[in-house]
Amino acid sequence: MTDSRTRLVGAASVASLALAVLLGLALDPTVRILPVRARLSDLGRPGGAGAFPFDYGLVLAGLLGLVAVSVWWGAASDRHGRVTTALAGVAFAGLGLAGLFPAPSVAHLPALAAAYLAGWTAPLVDGLRLWRAAASAGDRSRTGLLFVGGAAFVAVLWVVRALVAATFLLSDPTSALLLAELATLALFAGWVLFRAGVGHTAVARTASDGGLSAGGR
Repeated sequence: MTDSRTRLVGAASVASLALAVLLGLALDPTVRILPVRARLSDLGRPGGAGAFPFDYGLVLAGLLGLVAVSVWWGAASDRHGRVTTALAGVAFAGLGLAGLFPAPSVAHLPALAAAYLAGWTAPLVDGLRLWRAAASAGDRSRTGLLFVGGAAFVAVLWVVRALVAATFLLSDPTSALLLAELATLALFAGWVLFRAGVGHTAVARTASDGGLSAGGR
């Protein structure tokens, strides 16, 4: 697959994910970002107004993402590249399975949890390496810092979500902060677009010039 087609597939996976969430939110009036009595999984529940575009959008995003991941794996030149590519594969597989087995299926929560965790870790790992490389090379690029800062912000949202869910502020036992889930997907989507584009090649070259070994230390 050519570089242009790989970029197109990566962008298409992000577009499918974005449309799945946006259409699901637009069609289902019971799920809202604020107030926070909702989970993203609620969009895909059988019979829901937004279930069809949400569930099948996740499946399509997962399939397209795995196609891109297969190309990235073949092009990975070091341990770091293989690790981040594997994390992307787990995230896309989790998204696809979460759409294929919507809530309240027993497979839905583990699949979505794996997607969130891997989708958060990949930008963090890549961002830390790029940040270190830019610092050692005296480069003023903010790409690595952006990913690290984004991952930190997402982590804070998940902590807030857990605290809210554990208190008596909300009576519904399924109450949660939808913002944490949306922020995780946004971070992962941004990283996928970066990874699929020319920016990754340019910054990876900076990382190599910065003295990082092929093993990604």
